[in-house]
Amino acid sequence: MTILPLALLFLLPLAFAQRTTSNPLAATSTSPAGAAASATALNEPPDGQLYFGLWLDTSVTSGDSPLAANARVGRNISWFQFSQNIPVDQYNDVTGVGGIINATKVTETDTDAGIYVTVYPLNGLAAVTVQDMAALGIQLQSYIAAGHAVCLRFAPEMNGNWFPYATQPTLFKSTWITLYNTVKQSCPSCAFVWSPNAAVGYPYGITLDSVASAADQAALDTNNDGQLDNTDDAYAAYYPGDAYVDWNGVSYYYKGNYPNDYNVIQPQGFFEGSMNGVLPEVDEIGQQRTQYTPFYNAYCMKHPCMLSESGASWKVNQTGIPDWLTVSPTQEQVEGAWWRDGITNITFLSTYPRLKMIMNFEWEKVETDGGIPTLRDFRLTNATDVLAAFVADLEGVAQRYLWASYVAPPPSGSGGGGGSNPLPQVPMPQASVTRATPYRATTPTVLSLFYSAAQGWEEMRPYVFTVAAVTAGLAAGVGLVL
Repeated sequence: MTILPLALLFLLPLAFAQRTTSNPLAATSTSPAGAAASATALNEPPDGQLYFGLWLDTSVTSGDSPLAANARVGRNISWFQFSQNIPVDQYNDVTGVGGIINATKVTETDTDAGIYVTVYPLNGLAAVTVQDMAALGIQLQSYIAAGHAVCLRFAPEMNGNWFPYATQPTLFKSTWITLYNTVKQSCPSCAFVWSPNAAVGYPYGITLDSVASAADQAALDTNNDGQLDNTDDAYAAYYPGDAYVDWNGVSYYYKGNYPNDYNVIQPQGFFEGSMNGVLPEVDEIGQQRTQYTPFYNAYCMKHPCMLSESGASWKVNQTGIPDWLTVSPTQEQVEGAWWRDGITNITFLSTYPRLKMIMNFEWEKVETDGGIPTLRDFRLTNATDVLAAFVADLEGVAQRYLWASYVAPPPSGSGGGGGSNPLPQVPMPQASVTRATPYRATTPTVLSLFYSAAQGWEEMRPYVFTVAAVTAGLAAGVGLVL
């Protein structure tokens, strides 16, 4: 048993509060859970503007950081995404695997950039306890206390078949609602982001007979024709309801032509498929224009929406180049087609004004499709020529985006943050309070960006405290027994 005094949970938020907490990212926050929805959602930017965010590879081997990314782009990125598991897995001091996110990397920028936390229940939805949820709420509230807006994305891409929590809409919705009600008790300003995979390609090879539950089969067969195909609604079965979300988003990538092993420029209008559900025609491979479930009109009217993670992949070790592709495109051509189709496309941004955030996946990683592994680079800010072209195009629409503001660090020795005086670690109810960057598999064996069944995720022991205990502890200042 380890006794973690509740006083420790108060000390760091109080230290964080020494930073200037005027935060335009959080200025539009609504009232706590249960209150009537206002015209502006939690963390929503003003009309006519949107955020640009990055999900960086901040691992030990990469060495990237929000501070370095800001320097490369020449602007203060408004949101940085990280991920962790729930239950939180043990942190390994040697490998850097596990633990909670390293939010200090955001405070080191001396900006009010938002902290975007993706949480994966990789042991399955049933393994997530209310105690795990309560611990997450305490963790996220510490970032709010530090002057940073927070987005929480739980169990993303649940409508695919590459995560252990996938194709379980009934359990997903009930778990989501419990998580929402639990986390909002301690972190009412945390914005919940519901985020399925974009419908293009649905049902991604899933068949009804592969879904274990009869109730889930019925929920997924939205047109009641006894089969699962692109005419079924890719989203509706998993939606927990307007009262339990603050933002809606999708994952959306351009990876080429299946099995995605060679470089090819995307068809014009592909980016828009994230919103309208249309897969454009590609004559060279016989791909016909196909309509999948539209997202924008159904999920971006009552709540702001986002591309929760997105990007175009450049294959470093491309293979299988077809005869019709006589000239292989450069990385700048492949990724430039992506951002010019959406991120810097003022026509697209004006057509979908409720799209309020675009989050780019800034990683290089191995992925396998059709048994063919390829090293794929999704980064816009790494290669010199790609970065220069991206920054030049971004400047043309820079006023459309809302960037993070500089926040002066507290005086030296005051206990606050700053690039040269990073904030101390945020405590969590786990064996080690040391934070870590998220684990990433180097060679995935399934269609996930991250998960491989061979990884052997270690489940942490349950946290032996309840929401009632946490609530009472916060009021009474008693110790927390783990």
